[in-house]
Amino acid sequence: MANFVERKPFNIMGMFDGLEDYLNTGDPVVREWFLVKSNFWPIFLCSMYLLTIMVIGPSFMRDRKPFELRNTMIVYNLFLVATYFTCVSIVIYGMTKTDPMDLCKNTVVRPNHVTYVMASCGWVIYMLKYIEFLDTIFFVLRKKDKLITNLHVIHHALLPLCGWIFFRTERSGFQAFPIIINSIIHIVMYSYYGLAAMGPNVRKYLWWKRYLTIAQMVQFVLIIFFVSVVMPLAGCSAAKTSVYINIVVAALFFVMFYNFYRTSFTPQKKQADVCEKSNGAAKTENGHQNGYTNGDAITNGQSKVKCN
Repeated sequence: MANFVERKPFNIMGMFDGLEDYLNTGDPVVREWFLVKSNFWPIFLCSMYLLTIMVIGPSFMRDRKPFELRNTMIVYNLFLVATYFTCVSIVIYGMTKTDPMDLCKNTVVRPNHVTYVMASCGWVIYMLKYIEFLDTIFFVLRKKDKLITNLHVIHHALLPLCGWIFFRTERSGFQAFPIIINSIIHIVMYSYYGLAAMGPNVRKYLWWKRYLTIAQMVQFVLIIFFVSVVMPLAGCSAAKTSVYINIVVAALFFVMFYNFYRTSFTPQKKQADVCEKSNGAAKTENGHQNGYTNGDAITNGQSKVKCN
């Protein structure tokens, strides 16, 4: 008689049970916090963000003029800078009061203890990732659709979910180091945005956007180096999901920011910008171009930039 191999039915609910169990492996105090405990709201809010900027927002603005949000954006960016700075300062101060080896092992978060204060600051930074949905919503309301890039959308939609997984699964305080690095970059970034919102009189001094993009890429290299080299050599323990997310997300964003840098700050891009501005802005009232012949920009009779 032929031997039959016993086949077990595929249990999809069993997979979700296992996932639920794993999502409850983090610190028992932290994983009970708002927008950490729920399995629904983080995913729902990120989904609503995508729906709002792709469907609801553009539909709402279709027949409307762009909103003037300068003052709102100045206050918004100032709030983010102040909050990030406060949280980073408290976390760094807490690290000076804590044995570093205690942070890279299974740290126990206890009320009325420095670890609770540090974890709370991490949670506030996690909350900021939802507030930062307004970055894109402001673009939609101002009809700045060209600024809503794949990099921008993926960044805002993905990071809240990463933070949610961190808080649900991580027991080690090692994540404080990548959080500090990322938060410092956000302090500089939102300072730039806040100054840019003040108008042309201030915007002309913001020549350092290129270096801000470089700093973005450097942070991802530092995070990968810390997670893959420093942490193992120091003997730190961490949830596998934290390690994987840090490496994969940092590598993904490094590639995307590098592509943004290459397309935004290379000589070819600058030449294209000059041509686009000159071809559009140098027209006289009768429709003839003033100072341009066959696409060549002329300055004092000299051909300076070749425009195709």
